[in-house]
Amino acid sequence: MTTPFEPVAPTGAPFVPVEPEAGTGARVAAALGAVIVLLGGAIFSLGIVFFAPLGMLIGAAIWRKRGRVLSMVGHWLAALIGAAVVIAAYAAVTAAFVPAGSFDQMRHTMDSATTAAAAAQSARGTQVDSAAARAARRATSSPRGMAVALAYGFGFAGIFAVAFFGTVGWIGGMLLGFAIKGRWPGSVPLPSGGYPVGHA
Repeated sequence: MTTPFEPVAPTGAPFVPVEPEAGTGARVAAALGAVIVLLGGAIFSLGIVFFAPLGMLIGAAIWRKRGRVLSMVGHWLAALIGAAVVIAAYAAVTAAFVPAGSFDQMRHTMDSATTAAAAAQSARGTQVDSAAARAARRATSSPRGMAVALAYGFGFAGIFAVAFFGTVGWIGGMLLGFAIKGRWPGSVPLPSGGYPVGHA
């Protein structure tokens, strides 16, 4: 037999926090914070951060159809996916408008720069520098090596952009959700007369 003050063990379902509805002041402050974060992030991301809250809404709707509540971590992942989709679309559109000879022109420019650097190193008379310059020239003169280097560079840049812009959009989306609903997205409202002990 348990007393009313003893905690109840969860039934195995994921824990979802239960929160009472916030006051007007907190919701207004959250709305102002959301506007600052989203508008400030949009300036640096060309509007990509606006798609992170959209991803959060879509993810929450999918989970709601399954009869579940998307957690805060789930909202963050949905925000990253939303940002990733838009960044991938930007990259595809940019690649479609790039002229066909741009890759060859870029390689020619890099070859010229490497040759000039090798000549400068040879003028110093250092054998180690000359060997390093020759190795760099061989790597950049190979189309396959150039493609691999560009792929790695664009890949790391894309991952960083998704993580940064997605997180900024997630912060703005969480603040906006708090301002609209009076509780953090990923939580459920406190039942009337209940205590905020959680929802299993």
